[in-house]
Amino acid sequence: MSFDLLDTLFFSTVIAAAFRIATPILFAALGEAVAERAGMLNIGIEGMMALGALSGFLGAYWSGQLWIGFATAVVAGIVAGLAFGYITIERGADHVVTGIVTNIFCFGLANVTYRFLFAGKKDIPQIPTMRPFHVPWLNDVDFFGRAFFSHLPIVWLAIALTPIFWFLLARTKWGLNVRAVGENPAAAETAGVDVWRVRFGAIAVGGGMAALGGATLSIAQLGAYLDNMTAGRGFIALAVVVFGGWRPARIAGACLLFGGAEALQLRLQAIGVPIPNALLTAVPYLLTIVVITAFAGTAAYPAAMNQVYRRRNRPTRRVRHHNTAVTEDWSRPTASVDSPAVACTSSLPPK
Repeated sequence: MSFDLLDTLFFSTVIAAAFRIATPILFAALGEAVAERAGMLNIGIEGMMALGALSGFLGAYWSGQLWIGFATAVVAGIVAGLAFGYITIERGADHVVTGIVTNIFCFGLANVTYRFLFAGKKDIPQIPTMRPFHVPWLNDVDFFGRAFFSHLPIVWLAIALTPIFWFLLARTKWGLNVRAVGENPAAAETAGVDVWRVRFGAIAVGGGMAALGGATLSIAQLGAYLDNMTAGRGFIALAVVVFGGWRPARIAGACLLFGGAEALQLRLQAIGVPIPNALLTAVPYLLTIVVITAFAGTAAYPAAMNQVYRRRNRPTRRVRHHNTAVTEDWSRPTASVDSPAVACTSSLPPK
């Protein structure tokens, strides 16, 4: 088959596919950027994407509405993120170990649930995929119409969320608290910031966005759920966050770079380029290794990332003894057995 590098149809198809492939990675990377800015390293993002792919597919399959499926996936991702937060924030577990366990659990839960629900089905359950959003007049332009204005609505949503996340992180009090907690949680707590609450909120956003990315695969692109359909996109999102420097605009550009590499290798396979398919398929993952090798050592990670933080200002509780209210401060150490004896007086009347 003849191949012309200057073929506008070839390049417009590659660019359009790059946006489509980059969308689930962008969703996951934006959420992970928020979580890591708050000091939460979520290695379990791959498993949360798989869980979102299944829950989103089930929501769309049973309701018949694609957007209900996306909402279902986001809720499932938030629950998974809060569970991750409870284990790491409340119980003080290591983020990396918890993330590995989260991946195993979410993948196993998704696969077992799918087999349990559709074990008797002869055909693969499917739903109608999302149709591209038609932009009047712009879609009719030959090159730019196919490349930039023939996208699915979910792609436009990802593009719109990029400046929104930038504004939330850089121009709001919530974003300032997130960045402060990720750099110096002790100083943030001294300034009156509830460190645990901010971190729980950040990891919930990360889990919800990861699940939204997984639902994009099953609902918008494939119209079905398959085992291991995320294919390492969660780990690519982790690399994209580092490569993008935790900045939404740069993260979006990095996602387009990875999406373009994936789209290019798919297009080259389709036209029959004499290069082994296995080598072409490995291009995005090789690019991930190159990015990590080049930028991971010099990246300015949040100072408190993957660090357990114990509250200093713990709440007090009131304990009633008979008719007297006694306040116990949990933040103060209790008396030891070596403390000197203290004379106790009683207010009871003599017998």
